[in-house]
Amino acid sequence: MATVTAVLASVLLATSPAWAQMVAQALDAIENKDFPKALGILRPLAEQGNPEAQYNLGVMYWDGRQGVPQSYSEAFEWFRKAGTQGFVEAQDRVAQMYFVGQGIAQDYKEAANWYRRAADQGLNRAQFNLGTMYVFGQGVARNYAEAAVWFREAGAQGYAPAQHNLGIATREGQGVAQDYAEAFAWFLKAAQQGHVEAQFNVACSCASGQGVPKDAAEALKWYRLAADQEYPPAQLNLGALYALGQGVPKDYGQAVEWYRKAAELGLSQAQDALRSLPGAGFAPAQNALGLTYENGWGTIPIDAEAVRWYRLAAQQNFAQTQFNLGRMYAGGRGVVKSEAEALKWFSAAAEQGDADARARIRVQVNELGAKP
Repeated sequence: MATVTAVLASVLLATSPAWAQMVAQALDAIENKDFPKALGILRPLAEQGNPEAQYNLGVMYWDGRQGVPQSYSEAFEWFRKAGTQGFVEAQDRVAQMYFVGQGIAQDYKEAANWYRRAADQGLNRAQFNLGTMYVFGQGVARNYAEAAVWFREAGAQGYAPAQHNLGIATREGQGVAQDYAEAFAWFLKAAQQGHVEAQFNVACSCASGQGVPKDAAEALKWYRLAADQEYPPAQLNLGALYALGQGVPKDYGQAVEWYRKAAELGLSQAQDALRSLPGAGFAPAQNALGLTYENGWGTIPIDAEAVRWYRLAAQQNFAQTQFNLGRMYAGGRGVVKSEAEALKWFSAAAEQGDADARARIRVQVNELGAKP
């Protein structure tokens, strides 16, 4: 009888309102860096099955700076115990640890299972992560429609990364109907929360008129916000706007400054533009915008717009862009395919020493039926 009484007392302790006060005391102790006191409260509760205590004890082991040695495997066990009881934060932690292989062997399938448990309880970041796993087919079959469902769930809660990803899905028609206006609306929601890639996408949409009327001033505003967060593609495009005077007076000094910032962060296109600026006028800026439209940075690829900017720069004898324009003619992208025009622009670039253009000339000559 004494044993039964003790067991009942333990269960009541772990599940009664008293535990909430005790856990709160432990968290206060952690806040005050009184880790022995916190551990003395949490461990008995955790061992008696209290999920919040189990979770917070797991956090102490995961962190390793709160009175116990760092042990990811120990942390995982406590998170798993709490997660099995439905403690949503613990479920999310278990999923993360399975995903990266921290404290347990990496297992994408298990990660997806645990993210789903937390997502079903409405945890927005778990919904986002589950959606991302559906995009890449990690632990689940790739399914863009299912990904969009979870991004929408998280986005409706205001979770900026999910709003941004739903914008991408809607813009590209991945799992949902393609709708540029709706994509812009999702990008804007995320951008207003400071999400840097969303700010860049809003800027590109305003610059190209995709889903929103063209507005060079708005594009400049959002490029600057993203550029100030040290996002290199935004810095590159901001430099191009200053170089070309779009939405802002032409300012060669500002163009150089923003190109330099992007170049220092390793963006090769900015490095090329910066090296070429002293002798190439505004051609590097035009080339940068051409690359933006060709590669779909912040928008879907718009080949005709890319060709327009490449042509403007190529006509200024800018070798890199002459090569790019040749590529577009060779592939029939944004223009009617023309081997002769491709050869013309490759030759122009090759005359200035462009090695890539020289390599492509042989290909184009062969396709024209001539001997090299």
